[in-house]
Amino acid sequence: MAAAALLAGCGGPGSPLGPPKPQDILAKPVHASSLKDAHFLVTGKFTNNGATVGLNGDGALLYKSPGAGRFKFQTTVAGQQVSFEDISVNGTDYTLTVPGNGKWVAKTSTSGLGPNSFTGTSAFKYVGEESLAGGKAWHASANDKDGNPFDAWIRESDGYPLKYVIAQQGNTLTLTFDKYNTGAAIAPPPASQVVQG
Repeated sequence: MAAAALLAGCGGPGSPLGPPKPQDILAKPVHASSLKDAHFLVTGKFTNNGATVGLNGDGALLYKSPGAGRFKFQTTVAGQQVSFEDISVNGTDYTLTVPGNGKWVAKTSTSGLGPNSFTGTSAFKYVGEESLAGGKAWHASANDKDGNPFDAWIRESDGYPLKYVIAQQGNTLTLTFDKYNTGAAIAPPPASQVVQG
């Protein structure tokens, strides 16, 4: 009788299992045993003084301890080329904006890379299953610890990230993952080029 109830609760023999919980979907890249690093392309738009400008760039995430990340994007604002680069490693975020003073600004990390990536995340939702260029993916959404909504597409076959879409203050960034396990290394900038923020 207990076995029959258990089978009924699981959908019975031969029934497909449902998708993982959205929290588990979002954590899959951190726990994917074969994922060491992932490269992504960045595209997006943001509003500056009432004008919407496009941006593009790239970056990488390291998933093994300690987790680290790097991204850089460029855009044109009022006819001037602007670039922004961020490195997060060993609990510190380093940010460089050009034009600027040529120095990286260091502050305690807020990126939460690593096993605690989703600390403070809320409003988890399973959106559905979708086919992307990189394979069949689970699509989940949530709000980050600051309340900003994001969506993630995680490949079902191995737990690798395929795409993230992040919205913040009316600005949107899309990260499209295109390479994995390339041996990427992420290090902080030289101390002589860093100021505390």
